[in-house]
Amino acid sequence: MIDQAESLRQLIMKTKGIQMDKDDSYVKIYSVVSGKGGVGKTNVSVNLAISMAQMGKKVLVMDADIGMTNADILMGIKYKYDLFDHIDDGVDLDKIIYDGPGGIKAISGGAGLLKMETFDQGRQQSFIGELLELGQFDVLIIDNGAGISKESLSFITFAHEVIMVTTPEPTAITDAYRVLKAMSFYELKPSAKVIVNKVSDLKSGDEAFEKLQRTSKEFLNIDIENCGYIFDDARVEKAIMDQIPVVISHPNALASGNIKSIAENILEKSSYERNISTIKQLGNRFIKIFGS
Repeated sequence: MIDQAESLRQLIMKTKGIQMDKDDSYVKIYSVVSGKGGVGKTNVSVNLAISMAQMGKKVLVMDADIGMTNADILMGIKYKYDLFDHIDDGVDLDKIIYDGPGGIKAISGGAGLLKMETFDQGRQQSFIGELLELGQFDVLIIDNGAGISKESLSFITFAHEVIMVTTPEPTAITDAYRVLKAMSFYELKPSAKVIVNKVSDLKSGDEAFEKLQRTSKEFLNIDIENCGYIFDDARVEKAIMDQIPVVISHPNALASGNIKSIAENILEKSSYERNISTIKQLGNRFIKIFGS
């Protein structure tokens, strides 16, 4: 188990009577992006989160696609409140976090994300601390809107790592490159993980990734890592229609196996622990990105 060492450490500390400070809890943030809509980014985000939860992680998914939130539809849940309600109307934070499938939690950023930078520093730090301490989350997955926006660029900066979702289609590869170009131009991140979705075979996946890698290496100051491919699978579309994520509705489907392998790749110990923050550090990180 990935969490075996951490569980042992906590057991030892408990035996010795040492209390774990919440600020010492670690959180890893992944910002999931795409160059264009229709590549399955949100579906990948949700199923990846569930696979990580099945591997023992406590995962929170933030739907950060302002005005076009649809992660809730894929999960079969309905948001009554979102971040905007918390900021403007004082709705308790625990009321805007919802139970998702497979043990994950979900929160809708909604229009509230537009007001992040209006917070004073104390409120910002309080917000991010309360949000993550409520569930003592190990992983925060931010499902951004497609393309390039101020909000998506901010969350790229805020995250520890970026996951780019694309398909083998030339337009998807071109638009993915544009997002990577923006990341490189503004020096937001030195690297990105890439998932090629809806591939017909290994060759098409290899060709798509290699094209993106070749152009990025030649023209951009950014490294990209191949996290794996998700095969085009009719059961994914059926799962979307049924509003039950494919890794739950069809756990033995080819696409489900692909997603689980990608989750294992991402959570591999050396990769997962390479860049990570305590909750206290995360609060400071939030202020640095969204603060005045």
